[in-house]
Amino acid sequence: MVAMPDRFSSQPPNRPALAHKPALLLAGGLGLFQLASIGLLYKHGVEFECLANWPAAACAGASGILVSLYAALAALALYFMLAPQALRDLLGEAGHSWAPLLLNLTGFALALRPALILFPGQGTAMLVPVFTLWIIGFSGVLLGLMWFVAPAARWMRLLRGHGGRLLPVLLAGLLAPPLATLIRPLWQIDKVADVTFDAVAGLVQLLGYQVQADAAHKIIGADGFFINVAPVCSGIEGIALVTVFVSLYLILFRSELKFPLAFLLYPVGIALSAGLNVVRITALLALGLEGFPELAVGGFHSHAGWLMFTLVALGLILVARRVPILQRRAAAPRPAAPFLRDPHVAEILPFAIFMFSALLAQAFSNAPGVVYPLRLLAMAGVLWLFVPIYRRFDWRLDPLALAVGALIGLVWVAVPVQAGAAAPAIAGLSGLWLVLWMVARGLGTVLAVPLIEELFFRKYLQGKLTAWAGPVVGIGISAAGFAMLHDRWILAFFAGLALSFVMHRRRNVTAAVQAHGLANLIVFVVAVLSGNLNII
Repeated sequence: MVAMPDRFSSQPPNRPALAHKPALLLAGGLGLFQLASIGLLYKHGVEFECLANWPAAACAGASGILVSLYAALAALALYFMLAPQALRDLLGEAGHSWAPLLLNLTGFALALRPALILFPGQGTAMLVPVFTLWIIGFSGVLLGLMWFVAPAARWMRLLRGHGGRLLPVLLAGLLAPPLATLIRPLWQIDKVADVTFDAVAGLVQLLGYQVQADAAHKIIGADGFFINVAPVCSGIEGIALVTVFVSLYLILFRSELKFPLAFLLYPVGIALSAGLNVVRITALLALGLEGFPELAVGGFHSHAGWLMFTLVALGLILVARRVPILQRRAAAPRPAAPFLRDPHVAEILPFAIFMFSALLAQAFSNAPGVVYPLRLLAMAGVLWLFVPIYRRFDWRLDPLALAVGALIGLVWVAVPVQAGAAAPAIAGLSGLWLVLWMVARGLGTVLAVPLIEELFFRKYLQGKLTAWAGPVVGIGISAAGFAMLHDRWILAFFAGLALSFVMHRRRNVTAAVQAHGLANLIVFVVAVLSGNLNII
């Protein structure tokens, strides 16, 4: 087999493409060790009960961001497994210097530092310092490893060549865990929990343990050790996570797959996730019955479940790549546009910043709405990068779009919603600060958010799905994804259908942006005049 030359490297062309594989293995192993150590330390090594001291949003954010980071790194690994040439191009100078590891280790030390200052009964006194150390520490850990694997120039070349595919993969990885939790109410979770409990009870008895099982309350155990197999243990989040990864694979690598056979990955992945979740719960129950209750209980409240489901998704896709009946010859790749001139990047990156800023706001503020102006600055900054692309769109007013937008806005404000629920978000603001906040919220609601959401849901997602499976699939899935971002998800789903219809009829994303913007303008004006910001 002839070795392929590295197009970015100054090394001789006969050098093996993965000669720096040991450096990659070192970076990967070090990163996994560090993230696992941080997760285990703060889950089980610190006597600090988060919910007893910090707001629930901060606790959920601290745990959720780490889980999202796991999933994003797994998504990155998945992409490189499916596009190995991209990895070969990136690794041309892997291990070029040991200096990046100093940055990595410094970040690791800073991420561990809060363990020395967290004590029971502190309340929120250390909330800001701890999150500050975590942000700086995790940034050092990740940037150090990235720099060790490849210098900045190679990362930029990777983005220019693969950004259109790579960014959706990373975005899906980051958002998969919170979305999996968000859509839990849409599943018949009680029935899934019933099946999970019955399977655990049967398997643990098959292993020879004599247990007491209370199916009504989902409690099982013996000899003083009992666990509650609650609905949250049913594995729904893991099933959703696997579904997201499989969907990414089917969409981004559809040219390599045979349909409809490839759709078999969905039932196989769901069955595999559910089965391994039963095995996981059974193993933890067996640990408790064998005299290790702390280890067993800790396993229920750790990130191990998320990691297991992520590995299931990766393994399923890797196996599928080696099943001949699912594969067909891949189409030749088209030349990619430079990063900041790539239309797909212009459709995806603003949405990624929009969602990530929301996650950060939830993690760092008791009232996330107060920091909306900072989120607007982040959104405006990333949109500004792609102004030359947006300027080429046809921005003439569209009567159909304006009519649909007015209808959406009027229906949205006409449906009753509980007043006052959003008031605490800006309760601490007054005078000039309140005026500035209202201006920022208005600009974001009417201008930035419609453009960002329509570029992603209608132009990118609906466009890709329509080209792949037809307009019904494209409109339906994009509207469903749009609905998941809103508390009033039923209204949002039908609004998404209307916006998707406008996009489909006009073949122009600016029509959907106009409709969305006018709808939001109506909602915002009514919200300000009525004092009920909860309708936004």
